Amino acid sequence: MNSKNDDPRAVAVEADRVEARAWTDWFAAIPPEFRSEFGFGVRTVADATLLMAPQIPLTLFNRTVGLGMTLPATADDLDAAVKVFVDAGCSPFALAWGPYSEPAALAPHLDAMFPTPAQRPSWAKMVRGTVPPSAPASDLRIVPVDRSLVGQTDRAIACAQGAPFLAGILAPLFWRPRWHLYAAMDGDVVVGGAALFLDGDSAWLGMAGVLPEYRRRGGQSSLMVQRIRDAITAGAKRIFTETDEPSQAGANPSLNNMERCGFEKILSRTHFIGPKSA
Repeated sequence: MNSKNDDPRAVAVEADRVEARAWTDWFAAIPPEFRSEFGFGVRTVADATLLMAPQIPLTLFNRTVGLGMTLPATADDLDAAVKVFVDAGCSPFALAWGPYSEPAALAPHLDAMFPTPAQRPSWAKMVRGTVPPSAPASDLRIVPVDRSLVGQTDRAIACAQGAPFLAGILAPLFWRPRWHLYAAMDGDVVVGGAALFLDGDSAWLGMAGVLPEYRRRGGQSSLMVQRIRDAITAGAKRIFTETDEPSQAGANPSLNNMERCGFEKILSRTHFIGPKSA
């Protein structure tokens, strides 16, 4: 992953920074008609980035990134973040808190605000360095998205994520300077895709998906390996991604795939789930 001289907390801060920048840039690229329909927006509270899409009832699109990571948070900051989500009509939403979030003394305040332990999913934040990944075994081809594939790739990713209504919000990334889109192909058919975001010497992998009927053919591994290789070629020193963390070892194919591709876990980040009355 990184050298023994690296500060784990600094790596965690970098992970949140690039994740927040990727999502903020993506939200900025979403066409006005989708921004209006789903309410996409980004706010800042203290040092946290608040992602909001109140018409999409998923915490993936309604959550904080980076709270308490570069500045110690206060109870007022937590209350302010909750108020932003509640006022926007986000339900559910998530406040992310991890072992490097400061101060640790705020954890009891979060426990009191969100008292149901079952509503605290854990996310694994992952990182890898510049060791080239091994080629996976797959009969699917991975190709950079060109103009002829933008729409098909956008629809395939949305459908693979179980959210076909979101088709149209990924395609604009094709024209953004720091983004690279990839299509997974079965012959001439687009069956999945993924995105790579470059930010200086950091990179972020996200939005990957393969249609259910084409899974278990190495497509996800191939999408990951191609993005890793291209990030390294572009000069990235660290590559970040994340996924939900299973309660039982080995229960998440996405996490297992990341580990096979050389990613290591930085931390487990707890998501405290609202809604909560203002």
